[in-house]
This record gives sequence, C-alpha cells and structure tokens, in this order.
Amino acid sequence: MASDDALVQVAKALKSLKENEQFHGALERPLVSKALRHWAGIERLPPEECEEWQSDGQLMFVLGELRRLEHHCRAAGMKVPLQTVLAGKDELPLSDGRCLRGGELETAVDENPSEELPDLPPVDPRLWRKTMLWQLISFVLVVLVTRIGLWYQEEDFRRLMENITVDNASTEL
Repeated sequence: MASDDALVQVAKALKSLKENEQFHGALERPLVSKALRHWAGIERLPPEECEEWQSDGQLMFVLGELRRLEHHCRAAGMKVPLQTVLAGKDELPLSDGRCLRGGELETAVDENPSEELPDLPPVDPRLWRKTMLWQLISFVLVVLVTRIGLWYQEEDFRRLMENITVDNASTEL
C-alpha cells in the first residue's frame, strides 16, 4: 500500500485542481477536451493533430497540471482519478476505507467503537451443572458406541480366524 505522505500529496494536488478556476475554465474548451481524451488514452489521435498543441498555452497548462497529479499518483501507487478531477471534486475514497478529502488523508472512522458495545447478558450460576451433565452424557455415548464397534470387530475377526484355521486344516488333510 502507498505511504501516507504520498497519499497526502495526491490529496493536496486534487484540492489545488479543484480550487483552480483557470484550470476548470480551460477544461471547457473543445480542443482541451479532445487533448485530454488523447492523454487519457480514451481516443488516441494521429501525431499530426497533436503537433499544434505545443503552441496552445491553456492546453499546455492543463496537461502540466495533470502531469503533476500523475506524478503524485504514481508515487502513491494509484491511477490518476480523472473522473474526480473532471467533476471538480477533491474527495476520493480509497480501497482501504480511508478517504482523500480537502487536501488531507482522512482515516476510516470505526462506526462501533469498543466503548459502545452492549453488555453481555447475565450468566446463570447453575448453568455449569447442565453443561457438565451434557458433557458426561456425550462421553458415555461415545464410549458405548466405540465399545459396540470394537465388539463387532472382534466377532468379525474371530470368524475370519476360524475360517482361516478351518481352511488350513482341510488343505493339510
């Protein structure tokens, strides 16, 4: 996961872009919108159309700001939140529950802190006797079933041995 310092830099860059009126004004131009789609890889353009962009100051300003944001996003190990930028917001929820908001990294708030846990129901002091009785009954049943299983195995083993000795005795005669 990305370091908190890198995420704070992304949050500051998003806040800066949100508050930058010149940036949002330039985004409304059709040429800037077209270049932005090319930069994001949504709609790639031939190199001939891109050559004239070098002379457009507003376009270069927008791309410079996006490159700065991209640098911070790479350091944080995340993609550029282009939809957040285009919407003019600086709030970005993260996968770990934290959130970038207002140029800061906000940690996830625990909705049910341990101080507000409900009390446990009272324990009946006689309950241990019932538990012990059921454990004893279970133990007796397990021993009984095991003994019956062994008894049947002994009978089967005895029959097998009798058959083997009878077969051996008949083959020797």
